[in-house]
Amino acid sequence: MTSLSDTPLNWRNILTKEWVRELRKEMQQILDETDLSRTFNIEVGNASLDSSEVIFKLKLHLKGAETREQKDLSTFSQMDNVDPSKIGELRGEKYSLIGYNRKARARPYIVQNLNNNKEYIFTTDMAQRYFGMEK
Repeated sequence: MTSLSDTPLNWRNILTKEWVRELRKEMQQILDETDLSRTFNIEVGNASLDSSEVIFKLKLHLKGAETREQKDLSTFSQMDNVDPSKIGELRGEKYSLIGYNRKARARPYIVQNLNNNKEYIFTTDMAQRYFGMEK
């Protein structure tokens, strides 16, 4: 694939998916080299495009701040009677709750295997079974 500098756009060109992918990569590289990258995690996200216009999603997340999933975990764990600080055990492996994905209705709880650091998703029922609050 050619780089952007090899194929400058002029008024006769149309935007293609390949060109937009390359543009996204270069934008991400440029933003990663700015002073903002010391304070924020910067992510150039998905793009929507037609033949003459492209719109990118840009996400800035303050380094060290809680993610949306972590914030949602504290909120939804109270409603579901789940203890986010509890370590659950399943088939001899230890798991910890690390987040809640509000868009995932069937399996909203994000758990991490403490032995291999892999992330998995649990249903609300599973979260209550393994991380439920003591009554």
